[in-house]
Amino acid sequence: MIKGYIIDMDGTLLDSMHIWNELGSRFLELKGITPEANLKDILAPLSINQAIKYIAETYQLKEPLDVLINEVNSLLNHIYLSEIPLKPGALEFITNCFNHHKKLCLLTANNYQATINILDKYNLTSKFDEIITCDHTTLDKRSGEAYNYAISALHLHKDECIVIEDALHAIIAAKKQGFTVWAVADQSNQDDWDEICKISDLNLKNLSEMEI
Repeated sequence: MIKGYIIDMDGTLLDSMHIWNELGSRFLELKGITPEANLKDILAPLSINQAIKYIAETYQLKEPLDVLINEVNSLLNHIYLSEIPLKPGALEFITNCFNHHKKLCLLTANNYQATINILDKYNLTSKFDEIITCDHTTLDKRSGEAYNYAISALHLHKDECIVIEDALHAIIAAKKQGFTVWAVADQSNQDDWDEICKISDLNLKNLSEMEI
């Protein structure tokens, strides 16, 4: 019996992956710096704090790391609250899980404040039993250990929980750790979709197709 879900945020609940593809470049351009052409690919598997550290070191930014983190977070908060919608079916799926007493853990590489702000905007914060962001753990999704951390927080066994993700590297990592994984299609994973469909246990166009 499925008792809970570990759910990604960007690209799964939110139509926001294009922002992550642009965030590093937008931040550097605000500073008058031309970003490298493949910056989005370099930053894709990193948490936001890891990405900021990479940018600071690569572009030799003079500001202290904590100042840069605050600057990026401020930009991110503005973008999220003014530009980012929920994906189709996201509100209904989370609400349905909550109403049926399923345990919910949001696991995201985003920072805590941006995460809470966008969840508050859509009245979703209180529906999650656990909200795990890059501010809470240095574990990343690529290693898969983040999913073990999340399921421990929910006090569930792996056969009682489903991971819901959109990114190929995250799906691979969760599967290697022994989780059942449902994949959600997104504009950002179109090139990987055939591979994602082979690896995931269930693949869906959006959360409106999911049944708890």
